[in-house]
Amino acid sequence: MSEYLWGPMLAGYLFLGGLAGGAYVIGALVDLFKGDDYEVLSKSGVYVSFVSIVLGLVLLILDLKRFQVDPLVILNAYRNFPGSIVSVGTWILTVFAVVSLMTALIWLFEGNQYARMILEIGGIVLGLSMCAYTGLLLAFARGSPFWSSPFLPWTFVISGTLTGLAVSTFMIPVLAVFLPKAFSDFRELYERKAKFTGILNHTQKYVAILIIVEMALVIIELATGHGQVETLLTGSLSLMFYTYLIAGLLVPLGISYYVGKLGREGPITFFSMSGSLFILVGGFLLRYTILTAGQIFH
Repeated sequence: MSEYLWGPMLAGYLFLGGLAGGAYVIGALVDLFKGDDYEVLSKSGVYVSFVSIVLGLVLLILDLKRFQVDPLVILNAYRNFPGSIVSVGTWILTVFAVVSLMTALIWLFEGNQYARMILEIGGIVLGLSMCAYTGLLLAFARGSPFWSSPFLPWTFVISGTLTGLAVSTFMIPVLAVFLPKAFSDFRELYERKAKFTGILNHTQKYVAILIIVEMALVIIELATGHGQVETLLTGSLSLMFYTYLIAGLLVPLGISYYVGKLGREGPITFFSMSGSLFILVGGFLLRYTILTAGQIFH
């Protein structure tokens, strides 16, 4: 796909930006409504959010450098607020990154609970805005008919929340096993198998709901695609698109259903982590497919 102006690095930026917003939303909602039993999941969501936004910015800067543009030129985006979608997105990203960092630091150093919750209320709005912005950026950036669907930002919001939830749960056993001293509370939860599998079992219900909603939005987009969806269904992007549908949606949906049938017995952690990996693959393929398709139909 080297002939396209926007490729894997920008798709990675869109993917990580949505994931960061979704992970923060998950972490904040869990903290505000679930309490101490889900504290580790809340922490994981916030930590994942900040790391993801930093990695996404790195990819964006690398992509700009690939275009032989001075990376500092991005500072110009702050000047045109709110007249430019790029400027709006730059401010959302900046404020969100600051809120995400501050929330992570409060969790890390056991700061004031009420200050954290105030940040989280604003952070939920910013997190959802981050997810939506990654879709709006495409709709406004080049005016491609393929990107003009009003459902695209909503699809990215759902996908960002889904991938954020997947990574937040995935990282709990990873950090517990590989960094047990730094994340002792993660390790403690992981070793309490009944409690941990109960959390995984509960979150799989939301995974299934988000997958079903995302599938519905994709079907609507295909049905209203103005005759430009053939390349997804039968054309050059069909393999990528069907891989997204099967590996990124149907397989994790099946895993989620199976985990629900297991209850709290069986290899729930293994299946949950496997489903999370499939969701991540699907989240990236969704953005890469849409990014590429929009450059075909312009």
